[in-house]
Amino acid sequence: MFKNPIYLLWLVLAVGFAALLRARAASRRRRLTRILGEPATLTRLVPSETAGRRRLKSALLLSALALLFAALAGPQWGVELVPARSDSRQVFIAVDTSLSMTAEDVPPNRLEKAKRELSLLLASLQGNRVGVLAFAGEAGILCPLTTDIPAAKQILSGLSTASIPVPGTAIGTAMRLAVSSLQRYPGGKALVLLTDGEDHHTDPLGAAEEAAAAGVKIFAIGIGTPEGTPLPVKEENSGALTGYKKDLRGQTVISRLDEKTLIDMAARTGGGYWRSSPSEDEISEIMRQIMGLEKSQGVVGTSHQYRNRFLFPLGLAFLLLLAEMLIPLSDRPAGGPLSASNRSQISRVGAASLLILLVLLPVRAAAWGQESALRDGNRFYGQRRYQDALQKYREAQRPGDARPEFNSADALYRTEDYEAAVPRFRRLAQDAKAPPELRAAAFYNLGDALVRKQDYTAAVGAYRNAVLLAPGDQDARHNLAVALRMLRHPPPPRQQCNNPKNTPQQSKNDASRNKKAGQEKSSPQSQPSAPRPLNQMSKEDAQRIMRSVAEKEKTAKNPQQVMAPRKQQLPEEDW
Repeated sequence: MFKNPIYLLWLVLAVGFAALLRARAASRRRRLTRILGEPATLTRLVPSETAGRRRLKSALLLSALALLFAALAGPQWGVELVPARSDSRQVFIAVDTSLSMTAEDVPPNRLEKAKRELSLLLASLQGNRVGVLAFAGEAGILCPLTTDIPAAKQILSGLSTASIPVPGTAIGTAMRLAVSSLQRYPGGKALVLLTDGEDHHTDPLGAAEEAAAAGVKIFAIGIGTPEGTPLPVKEENSGALTGYKKDLRGQTVISRLDEKTLIDMAARTGGGYWRSSPSEDEISEIMRQIMGLEKSQGVVGTSHQYRNRFLFPLGLAFLLLLAEMLIPLSDRPAGGPLSASNRSQISRVGAASLLILLVLLPVRAAAWGQESALRDGNRFYGQRRYQDALQKYREAQRPGDARPEFNSADALYRTEDYEAAVPRFRRLAQDAKAPPELRAAAFYNLGDALVRKQDYTAAVGAYRNAVLLAPGDQDARHNLAVALRMLRHPPPPRQQCNNPKNTPQQSKNDASRNKKAGQEKSSPQSQPSAPRPLNQMSKEDAQRIMRSVAEKEKTAKNPQQVMAPRKQQLPEEDW
């Protein structure tokens, strides 16, 4: 594959034209030879090797010319992951999936109408970072902030009143969850609410003030009618109507669109409110206001890119030109000495070649030595000879290459020298010039080391940064959840062993990743891969810790509070 294949056409034209010129020059040379004298006489004056060497030098020059044009064409093979950057805005869409969304005052019902609006919003937000959450009595993120709009659309088919099993309507909870995710990003941030506005005891106006303080604008779309309608109760299998929802007093529940609350929330953040319409024109107005928000540049993912290999034909062309210079056009005449001009030419060519070799060889030798040391360090690492690996990684250190530093920190982690590993991982993680995948891996390993040191507060921050840089990393998300649980309810101290296994979630194929980090890079453009510490805690171990913490909480409850009689309270509204 070639980056600029048009140069291949120029290659054919250039080589053909050069060959034509060489053939014309040879023809003129033969005519001049016949004019100068008899061929037999000229043969005695000019050695027979001259014609063959002239053809060889011409072939070398033509080949070098072809290789130069091939280098200009940009040959590419092999792929690498590169960070993709884009100017984008951050938008969360919160969809109400409570029982009140089954009301049919908006055909076919409020939830289906909200799903259509959601689909249009996602299609209009291409190129921006978008997340989707659902809420009823609680709120949950169905799709974290991402630029992969088709992936976000996949949740539409499974969106239903069963998406959040807790009954009720908690707009304030949903808003706080969305704001906590959005406030980590710079630039314009927006929250689009698709709801009927009925909220039960979660202070949505207070949540709106918190959103305004975080710089998040709320755009609300009211689904329903102010007059309201009863909530139908249908059979699960057949969908046949069996009655209408009753409250605790036995009265039919009428669910109404609460526009006042939605208008007040939007006004406090500088956003806007629209009632859903059959033509859905409100989507275009909301998009106009969202597009007016400030954009921020950041990494939106990774993309596959072919590696440029133009140095190979370029280097070969240089060697051919050098070889053409070293080949003399004529041999020594019949046992006679070399002429002064020939000796001068050979001396100049030899001196130039020697100078080039003297310049290039130390550079290449140093690079080969560093790569060899890195490979040896990875080999020792795979053999669990971490001290030997550390020594080799020190030898492989060079400016601009983060692999030895990362692998050194990893080896220190293996030796349980967390005091030395933490600052190295932190330095790599906070390097703004480092690629995002390397920083994400450094934050991940930093969190593991901090958990070993029982510094759960700092570990939570490290895992959060790892999730921000790599939103699709499920291991980092799992570790963040475990670290948060440990922060709130620290487990009892455990005795350390030589092969620790009490850190969160084990990543896969770590040893192979570490070797890959040292062996794949052959050019400055390549970036180190992200090895992660071995011997981490499995999901089963994490769940066991969570169960033990839960049991500890249960036994720590005040017996008087458990045994004290409580007044009978009516359950909250479940729609």
